[in-house]
Amino acid sequence: MTKVVILFSIYSLKGLFLQKHDLQMIRRAFLIFIAFFAVNTGAQAQGYYCDRQGARLEYVRKNIKDGSTEWRHIMNITDVRKGSDGTEITSASTFLKANGKPYYKGDIIEQVVLRPNNDVWVDMEAVTINYVKGRSGLNATADAQPSILPADMAPGDTLPQVTGKGKVSLLSFSFHIWDRKVLREETISLPAGTFKCVVLEEHRKENAPGNNREVLNHTWYSKGVGMVRHDTYINGKLDTSETLVQIK
Repeated sequence: MTKVVILFSIYSLKGLFLQKHDLQMIRRAFLIFIAFFAVNTGAQAQGYYCDRQGARLEYVRKNIKDGSTEWRHIMNITDVRKGSDGTEITSASTFLKANGKPYYKGDIIEQVVLRPNNDVWVDMEAVTINYVKGRSGLNATADAQPSILPADMAPGDTLPQVTGKGKVSLLSFSFHIWDRKVLREETISLPAGTFKCVVLEEHRKENAPGNNREVLNHTWYSKGVGMVRHDTYINGKLDTSETLVQIK
């Protein structure tokens, strides 16, 4: 018993000696580890949007009734820069018919801000103006709330509603997005790959000359990518489904 106690004491003292002798080295190693961990943790933190300049995301929207292609949607991340409120991201979306001809008159430009906490803020006022310009070639004015996609979205969460209105010449239009809630987390496999997602449900009503409708949307969002699937329901029935088929 005495021998065991003596041996234990020797190894304890040896460890104590080494700790004192190498205290400075250990402290340096610890600080390096903490710095490495912090940098890598920050690098892994992402929002629900693609923030890689030059990235190209291609989607295909299908009509559920007959399986036909409604459009090909090619989204290019054209600019990523640091701004006063976070990372400012600009994208340009080209929509093409199944025969390859333009679906709209021009590209749809979208500006979002990836906040320091990785929440995505979509400037719906600018999006609305750019959508009208791209779709019809006409200039519009608009007033709308931002749309927010929190980085920490979890099943059961509800998101703020979004309302907006605008004018094209003497014609007025409006939209309302409400009852926005996170349904679940889901991993889905698509032609572009396998993505871990949150699924967001929201109701949307549009009032405009020649376009008055109310739909229910289910959208799959993946961090670092953004939308990977978007389903639209009309009168309770799935009408279209848009999926990510390629990302470069």
